[in-house]
Amino acid sequence: MTTYRQVVTAGDFGPWVSKLVLELPGEVSEEDVTPADFNVFCERRVRATGQVLLRKEAWQPKPLPSRGYVGAKAAYPCDASGARSSRGSYVALELSEERLNKLVEGGVMGSKLLTLAYRVTQLVPLTTPGGNAAPLAGLVFDECAGLDCPALVGWTTQHGTFDGIELDYGVFEPDFAALEAPRKMFGNELPGELAPGQQVPLVLWLHGAGEGVGQAPGEPERAWLGNRVTGLSDKFIQRRLGGAAYVVCPQCPTFWMDNGVEQLGRSNQSIYSVALGELVRTFVAEHPRVDPARVIVGGLSNGGFMTCRLIADNPGLFACGVACCAPWYVASEKPEELAAMAKTPIWFVHSKGDELVTLEETALPLYHELAAAGDEVHFTLYDHVEDLTGAYHAPDGSALRTFNHGVWIHVYHDFPAQDLDGTAVLVDGRPVSVWEWAGTCRAQA
Repeated sequence: MTTYRQVVTAGDFGPWVSKLVLELPGEVSEEDVTPADFNVFCERRVRATGQVLLRKEAWQPKPLPSRGYVGAKAAYPCDASGARSSRGSYVALELSEERLNKLVEGGVMGSKLLTLAYRVTQLVPLTTPGGNAAPLAGLVFDECAGLDCPALVGWTTQHGTFDGIELDYGVFEPDFAALEAPRKMFGNELPGELAPGQQVPLVLWLHGAGEGVGQAPGEPERAWLGNRVTGLSDKFIQRRLGGAAYVVCPQCPTFWMDNGVEQLGRSNQSIYSVALGELVRTFVAEHPRVDPARVIVGGLSNGGFMTCRLIADNPGLFACGVACCAPWYVASEKPEELAAMAKTPIWFVHSKGDELVTLEETALPLYHELAAAGDEVHFTLYDHVEDLTGAYHAPDGSALRTFNHGVWIHVYHDFPAQDLDGTAVLVDGRPVSVWEWAGTCRAQA
């Protein structure tokens, strides 16, 4: 028996194991390794109990154990991290994005992280380079030696008490030393991407209902891994924010819409507002590289509501807000809340036919109220939500459609760029995307 490592990709539809790295007792060459050389079996287990997850698909009469065989798309020698090489004592098996390789189970109202237990069986002897040693044969890889997720590089899990409420939260801190280091291009030495000591924005991102503590305590990383909040720490969006930005993602003990009486009501109130404001102010005070005038708040669904709530409660604290499918009910709105919100620019993102948040009761009338008040406000409205990356396809080859609530998928790719009337959002006469826009905003004292 021997070991393997899992490599996890943070995808648009949740994190999944995209590669297994097998440790061999000898070297192999790339011409001697194929996917057909291995058989891959997976069991998805509940972390808290170690039991195999029972899951019911739509076509099944009852829940069945979530386990079975998965196919390898490619196989090749690699180094210990999974980087391809012409020969080596490790073999990488690339896996497809399918249910059995998914690390999160659940839906928009609750989810949990799973443990994926693989058993890889060697089916064909592998020739060693030079032919001087006996072929490698009969290997079984059934012990996981660890899990690597490139999207989590730079992230740490932290804990604190704010307004008497204990919160776990994820923090992404840019690699300032690397960003400040001089670069070479075409033989010329250039300054670093950041000037020494340069301050950067802070993004406070608020997850949806499904990533809270719920029935799966002890899993704070679900808050930033479950729905790919790590897209905000990707270099692509970091550059659109001006080169670098901190990201803070707290995990809610219940739901952000919890007002102390109802956890998912329509009151527009939250018991977490003061705590989150305190978290932001504390973080800014303790991190001198944060520009206090460029604190951005954003979130999806429950977190979209909380974005509006924090802006209403903290005029002047935030440079801007990015509110995705936000259930802020205008029927419960107070005049003073609207007046406070009008002091902070907001970009709403929503889709027609949202299955959970009725557009006409929430973000759309709020947008019109803020626009009438003279606030800088934008609204990107999608007809529906479908893959815009070219990675996911329906059986007929068209772009794969998903549920219309999931507009955050587009936000993590920085696709929103149009206003409600179909025109481009402009900054200094130049069309910008949502995160480019956010990177230019500054809080008004």
